[in-house]
Amino acid sequence: MFFRETREIEEDIRRMFCEAREKIRKMITLKKKSDPGQFAIPCTVKGIEFPHALCDTGASVSILPRVMADHLGLKVEPCKELFTFVDCSQRSSGGIVRDLEVQIGNALVPVDFHVLDIKLNCNSSLLLGRALFATVGAVCNLQTNQLRTQKGNSRGVNRPWI
Repeated sequence: MFFRETREIEEDIRRMFCEAREKIRKMITLKKKSDPGQFAIPCTVKGIEFPHALCDTGASVSILPRVMADHLGLKVEPCKELFTFVDCSQRSSGGIVRDLEVQIGNALVPVDFHVLDIKLNCNSSLLLGRALFATVGAVCNLQTNQLRTQKGNSRGVNRPWI
C-alpha cells in the first residue's frame, strides 16, 4: 500500500482526502478583470498643477524630474542612492528635495522627492510612492480606480485619471 510508512490509518487518509475535496468544491473562481489603466491623481506643488501624478503603490520613493525641480526653484540636497528599474537599468539619484508640500484635495502633504535626470514628454509628471500613501492613510481601490484618504481630506475620494 502507498501509505504504508505513515501513522495514519487508511480511514484517516480517506477522511483527509474528502475534507480536501470539499474545500476545493467550496472555492470560487473570480472573473478576470482587465487592466484599469494608469492610476493617477491631480495634485499641486508650489502653485503648479500636476493633473496626472502617477500613484505607484510599489515605489519605495517619490520621484521628481530634474527639469521640474529646476523650474520650481527647489533646493536639492546631494544624495548618493542608486535606483534599479524594472528593465534592470540603473540611475543615480540627482539629489533629494525634503518635505516638499504636495496639495492633494484640501490637504498639504510633506513629501521627500528624489530628483532624477529623466526625459520629459507630454505625459511626464510626478511619481508618488508609498510614503505619501502612508502619510494620508490612503486606501487604493484598483477595481474602481479610486483613492480614498483618511487624513486631511476628511475621507474624501479622488477619482484618478485613466
